[in-house]
Amino acid sequence: MADVPAARHRPGEVQGSAPGTPRPAGRRIDLLAGVVATVVAAVVFSWRLGTPSPWRDEAVTIAVAARTTEQIWALVQSVDLVHAPFYFLAHALFGTDVDVVQARWISVVAAALTAPVLYGLGRRLAAGAAGAAGAVGPGTARLTGATAAALFVSMPFVSRYAQEARPYALATLVATLGTYLLVRAGTGTGGRRWWVAYAVSVPVLVALNTVAALVLLPQAGWALAAGRRTSVRAAAAAGAGLLASVPLLLAQNAQSGQVAFLQRPTPGELGSHVLFALGSSPVAVAVAALAVAAAVRWGRARRLVLVGLLWGVLPWPLLWTISQVTPFWTTRYLVFVAPGTCLAIAAVVTVRLRPRVGAALAGLLVAVMTVTGLHMQFVFRSPTIGHAEDLRGTATYVAAHARPGDGLLFLPDGEYRYRVLTQLYPEAFARLDDIALERTAAQSATLVGTTVPAPHLWERVAGVDRIWVIGGVGPVVTKTAEDREVRRLLNQDYQLVSTEEKRAFSVRLYVRQGPGAAG
Repeated sequence: MADVPAARHRPGEVQGSAPGTPRPAGRRIDLLAGVVATVVAAVVFSWRLGTPSPWRDEAVTIAVAARTTEQIWALVQSVDLVHAPFYFLAHALFGTDVDVVQARWISVVAAALTAPVLYGLGRRLAAGAAGAAGAVGPGTARLTGATAAALFVSMPFVSRYAQEARPYALATLVATLGTYLLVRAGTGTGGRRWWVAYAVSVPVLVALNTVAALVLLPQAGWALAAGRRTSVRAAAAAGAGLLASVPLLLAQNAQSGQVAFLQRPTPGELGSHVLFALGSSPVAVAVAALAVAAAVRWGRARRLVLVGLLWGVLPWPLLWTISQVTPFWTTRYLVFVAPGTCLAIAAVVTVRLRPRVGAALAGLLVAVMTVTGLHMQFVFRSPTIGHAEDLRGTATYVAAHARPGDGLLFLPDGEYRYRVLTQLYPEAFARLDDIALERTAAQSATLVGTTVPAPHLWERVAGVDRIWVIGGVGPVVTKTAEDREVRRLLNQDYQLVSTEEKRAFSVRLYVRQGPGAAG
């Protein structure tokens, strides 16, 4: 009887194991790469973490997370349900004494953990199934994963939201982990648990950032390319996850008025987002475009290229187009796209090049992204302009110049970014009387509290000789009857004696006119 030839295995695979499973030595290499990626990412993302002043949304995070669990729950019944998981997480980790730096650490850790997951995902997508057309060897696959992770760490866009006390970095981690779980389930062993884990990732992602559910598009694209059996299982798992998300989606939709401020984006905004995401440099965009074009034209890891394009490129114009009808366009909603963009660019190292040439080209890609984005890395860590608003400087100025018994008003009063200052920096405003405030934020289960009706404002103002008015830069804006009454009272009985402008904020001091008025 003729001998049956032994099955042929690709280098780096364990005989008798699932396709793409690395040898023990390969596992050690992957573990080391993951540890290095995590450490480097943590160092980069935590650098100058506390330097930028928080902006309005971060201030809300701290103000809400510092409440009791019952108070947080009472709030999200009517507003900000989409951020509830982050509020509860920050509260659980740091309690009622949570501060901005602590809350930002959640995003730092999430972004740092995304790097090794992205490495593993890139490696698996590049390697593909054993013997599959277009697959690459284990060395090149690891290089692809490492390049994607390095690009992710080097992108200023990622650093900006890795230092944000909001859930965008966390959503990015879940989107990346969910995609990894899908690929792991479809290409490896381990049975049903990988599919269950993938299904669970879907409602978790929806809870953190509804827009990030667009990552289902590249996931579906990969599953369809992987064959009928995998696509059926993936559809079942994703369907189960979406079904579990329906109650949350309905509840979030009931609070859709929260994003009513968003406007239809212009064509220029689409272009500016691409520049912003890739390092705010035309050079970086050009290099990225050439890398992707090369991968599409000559690449071998077809599924990697497919996922990279559907994840890292498609959501930008897709969300822009959707926002022409229902505005949802804002840069921070697209942070989850960054890993896909890095995969698309990293795909260039899977083209038909010698390993050394591929490694050199990968190093060049990372170097270009790092150098062209270095300026923005410093900008995003600036004390005053890093997060576009200087709440810290505003509070510091008031604390240095206010007197005991001074009054405090906000114009316009309805915008949460102004009164939330008193919750973020209570010590700075401890000597001031918030004249228009009727019930505090915690008492009213709102973001910033409720105010007295316009007809009663004059009673609150009577007897107050000095009033600090905080609002936006430029002319005073009035939006409500209460705002108009505040301006009338100020114009009638007070004189503007000083104006100090910080980034996105103005602080005006009004002093009562007439005999006996305090100076």
